[in-house]
Amino acid sequence: MNSKEKILVIDDELAPRESIRMVLKDQYAVSTASGALEGIDMIGTDPVDLIVMDIKMPKMDGITALQEIKKKHPDTEVILLTAYASLETARDAIRFGAFDYLIKPFDKDDVLAVVKKGLAKRRTNTGLKMERDILLDRATYLEDQVNSARNKIMTCYEGTVSALILTIDAKDHYTYNHSNRVSKLSCSIARAMGVPEQTIKEIGNAASIHDIGKVGIEENILKKNGKLSLEEYTEIKKHPAIGVRIVQSIPFLEDAIPVILHHHERYDGKGYPEGITGDQIPLSARIVIVADAIDAMMSDRPYRDALTMTKVLSELKENSGTQFDPEIVEIIEKGKISLE
Repeated sequence: MNSKEKILVIDDELAPRESIRMVLKDQYAVSTASGALEGIDMIGTDPVDLIVMDIKMPKMDGITALQEIKKKHPDTEVILLTAYASLETARDAIRFGAFDYLIKPFDKDDVLAVVKKGLAKRRTNTGLKMERDILLDRATYLEDQVNSARNKIMTCYEGTVSALILTIDAKDHYTYNHSNRVSKLSCSIARAMGVPEQTIKEIGNAASIHDIGKVGIEENILKKNGKLSLEEYTEIKKHPAIGVRIVQSIPFLEDAIPVILHHHERYDGKGYPEGITGDQIPLSARIVIVADAIDAMMSDRPYRDALTMTKVLSELKENSGTQFDPEIVEIIEKGKISLE
């Protein structure tokens, strides 16, 4: 196999064409063409590393041929030959992608030197292109790996959330149904507030497990029909902290922690477990607080019937700024979301 770099000499005159071939043939694999059209056809089937080409030729001149060659073979270096030192021609040659030009009559050493430099540039560009392709391949591979890992994480995330929801259901079916409704309502509120879709999804998932801590509360307290005693109420107030302990060992559920921990805070600071106020309460939790209360009021409970829509809206308005975030209440009052 011939490992020599390939050079094509294009000139309509036999003498200079053969002279250049003789100068280069010992070091390179040299072929010749008697015109630009013939040369372009040749490199279409057998690409070369460098072309030495006359500027003034019939049918197609060297500048036009240069542009055609660069369109189809941009990595091929081209050296132009001219019989006169025209600065304008030289500028055209460089502007259209020529590596350099030689003036006829040319010196053997000049030809060898310019060709050597042109091929060195070609090798450098080829090496850089290979490195770029390798980097692009690596980047594509890494991107595929990241996407695969992200998909696996999301599968784990959704599977874990589903498992936690089923855990809630096993403990208290009311809590399960309640959590699902709160999740949907929280998403509607967040969307009406202009929250980004990815964050809405996170809020929805968090809302669906906001009561997960109730699995750590005794059933007789959860399902008690009457009013809770002070001791029982103290126990029920532990469920946000219990919920956090359940999910905090699952890294991809960390976005749910603010909702789980703070969904019983009040806007005026009289809630639990931390008694924080206003904007100190994370937005996701403030949304779920309202959604949680609405669903509780609209649901039948053993100790009372569901409240009417009018009564629910009245309760929200009455407790705006104390129990609930006023901005969220205003969104609901203006009918920006459906409570049906």
